[in-house]
Amino acid sequence: MGRPSPLEVYALLDKSNCGDCGYDTCMAFATDLLERKIRIKDCTHLMKDPKQAKNREKLIKLITPPQKEVRIGIGERECVIGGEEVLMRHQLTFYNQTAIFIEVPDDLGGALESTIKYLTDLKIERIGETLTLDGIALRCVTGDANTFKAMAKKVTELTNLPLMLCCLNPEILLPAAEEIKNKKPLLYGATIETWEKIGTFAVQNDLPLAIISSDLDELMSLSATLQKLGAKGLVLDAGTFFGPGNIAKTYNNIMQLRIAGIDKENPNAGWPIIGVPAAYWSQVNDDKELWQHQYQEVIMGAIMESIDTSLIVMHTGRHPEDVWALLALMTLRQSVFSDPRIYPTVEPGLYKIGEPNEMSPIFVTSNYRMTKIPVEQDLQGANIDCWLLVVDSEGIGIESAVAGGQFNASAIAEAVNKYKAFDNVKHRILIIPGMAARLSGALEDEADAYVVVGPRDSSGIPKFMETQWKPEEFMKEYESWKKN
Repeated sequence: MGRPSPLEVYALLDKSNCGDCGYDTCMAFATDLLERKIRIKDCTHLMKDPKQAKNREKLIKLITPPQKEVRIGIGERECVIGGEEVLMRHQLTFYNQTAIFIEVPDDLGGALESTIKYLTDLKIERIGETLTLDGIALRCVTGDANTFKAMAKKVTELTNLPLMLCCLNPEILLPAAEEIKNKKPLLYGATIETWEKIGTFAVQNDLPLAIISSDLDELMSLSATLQKLGAKGLVLDAGTFFGPGNIAKTYNNIMQLRIAGIDKENPNAGWPIIGVPAAYWSQVNDDKELWQHQYQEVIMGAIMESIDTSLIVMHTGRHPEDVWALLALMTLRQSVFSDPRIYPTVEPGLYKIGEPNEMSPIFVTSNYRMTKIPVEQDLQGANIDCWLLVVDSEGIGIESAVAGGQFNASAIAEAVNKYKAFDNVKHRILIIPGMAARLSGALEDEADAYVVVGPRDSSGIPKFMETQWKPEEFMKEYESWKKN
């Protein structure tokens, strides 16, 4: 089945253009519905008008992706996993990034509050985005139902992060789930031995449920059985294995599930997939140093992110000194889950950095996000008071935009005039990136300016300012050039 078009979606709407959803037209609503920017429930007519019930059901069926979405938690930090339409990002895009859950044991004691606060508040700013964690996996290590139940309740009081309850014993898992079921935790999980008891509870309370088996046929059988029972939010775990040959086995299991669910549209495989790099710590039995063990876990997490595993559970990262692991995984995730259909751009314009004066420099860059933001951060980090002129390069980086003609002398000159770059200073000096050096001659004529070629990389700007920023000398040369 191909991807539906906006017209197919529009045909199932009431076409009233009522505007209740915030859109001027039903066609605009249909377009953004396909892009997951809104949900069907945002159309009040479809949800409340009994005459629209059939169309609503048809629409749900039409736009449901081959890999269904599953929602964990509630409120502003609700976690949405799965929901992918393609096997490879370049075929369309990935919609829901790999969720990162951090394992927390139920015997943490006095360190619980500070640990949960750290994980909840953790934010890493990178390239204009705020990177955060997605949830907490509370693991039962005490084997005591009352302790696990009390800890589950305590964690939900300390954080608004979604919670995953990890225990294979239903006698321990279900009382904890009953205690916090209004927070919509993910139950982890059901096996061939426990599916009926745990599955029935999940169905009755509309909770997401992970099903576990390293035998893919058995996993598909569990999926089919639980769906017949009424389960509407399953997550598949085929196991995470370390050691010789086992990383390949883990990788292959995940890919087989993704191919079956997304490409072959097998309804039993069409659910989010979970990986547990934290399982490394129950499988290791050698005397390597701690960082070597942590590194192996992080590598597995990176592999899983790179193949669009829906959710991963990490052991490393619970402590502030292990933030390197989370930085690595969040940075990779940010790259893998960027939308290939959209150039990552920022608004062109003149940006003020620090407190520039009348002789402060004007740096020029492109509006490619991965260029503009690092340049801005390097300038701020070096405490350089200046102006940053961001030119519309159609969201393409300097080197490629110079080669392709999007970053050229005319475009820079136009930006100088449009944003009145020289109105804030008493000089006519522009500093262009080293990769755009060949534009300097033409730019001097186009912008009526003295053009200085700066470093190829913005990390070299502090040294450039110390050794080469000589505005008075540059202006003398400019005046001499103007006279001649």
